[in-house]
Amino acid sequence: MKETIYETTKRRTDSLRKLFDEKKIDAAFISSGPGVRYLSGFAGTPKDASLFITPERAYIITDSRYTIQAGEQCPYYELVSGRSSDFNKVRSCAPAERSVIGFENLEISYIDFMRMKEAFGTYDFVGLDHAIADLRNIKDDLELEYIKKACEIACGAIGDTVPYIKDGVLELDLATELEYRMKKRGASGPSFDTIVASGVRGALPHGLASAKPVRNGELITFDFGSLYNGYCSDMTRTFALGEPDPEMVRIYNVVLEAQLAGIDAYKAGMKGSELDKVSRDIIAAAGYGNYFGHGLGHGVGLEIHEGVGVSPGSASVLAERTVFSIEPGIYIENKGGVRIEDLVTCVNGVKTVLTASSPKALMIL
Repeated sequence: MKETIYETTKRRTDSLRKLFDEKKIDAAFISSGPGVRYLSGFAGTPKDASLFITPERAYIITDSRYTIQAGEQCPYYELVSGRSSDFNKVRSCAPAERSVIGFENLEISYIDFMRMKEAFGTYDFVGLDHAIADLRNIKDDLELEYIKKACEIACGAIGDTVPYIKDGVLELDLATELEYRMKKRGASGPSFDTIVASGVRGALPHGLASAKPVRNGELITFDFGSLYNGYCSDMTRTFALGEPDPEMVRIYNVVLEAQLAGIDAYKAGMKGSELDKVSRDIIAAAGYGNYFGHGLGHGVGLEIHEGVGVSPGSASVLAERTVFSIEPGIYIENKGGVRIEDLVTCVNGVKTVLTASSPKALMIL
């Protein structure tokens, strides 16, 4: 039977409580938007809610703009009305006796930390470091359901957009069309600023859509994703408009070979650096090693970059239920570039390419 939101958020919150002894803390203060959403289910604006969690109780602190919403979305949490950054209000949730409070030291500003210390007085504080991120890295069934839906939306939307790729159309107009199509299919919006890079701009790995018109003979790279119930998808497809330069076709085929080899080599439990090497070696053997300057991939979830890293120096373990990208690319200044990207995961030994419904063979439009 499918979990209720109450059961899901209690289970996630209990997972944090299990770390209290290890961290030597008596309670935890959670202030980051992704941390709040993951643990409580609150889908309001980041920074407009915070959580205070003890071994027995769990509180959500938010103001009158969100109290009704929090009451509906966070049934496991006790509602405390007030600004999430009012540390005196947060302090009211803490045990009366002096305690050790865990907090998201990698997410809080220095000035807020000083205000928090002043409000709590004699209480001690211990940084949670990556504890919340580590919990979020392993996706539960509900998270995988949302990410799969976000991928389904994105795959469908790029197919809807292909007919609009014509000589003279602006990159910005193609990005707008793609984002519109994602929303029509159920996304709340794009999961990041859509990249559309054509011709020589394809050499820009993060070439956001510009006012440049696409032209016959160019390759056009789309890097995009949709947001569904707070969860991200991320994928990249590169198309040719008209007959492309033969070298760019060769580059495309090298990238595709490297990407498919990475997917084939992926096994749950391997290190990110091991997987990166598989694809990187293929690109290097083809003579383009100096033109692949970024890591092979990154974790995806509530944030577009989270959790595991897949790069030459990564010690991340690609455990079951992590979701991450495999996205090799080749970028040559004043020439152009190619990137192909899919999201993958593994559950109960079964590997899945979450964006597989979008074809990857070079499409000449």
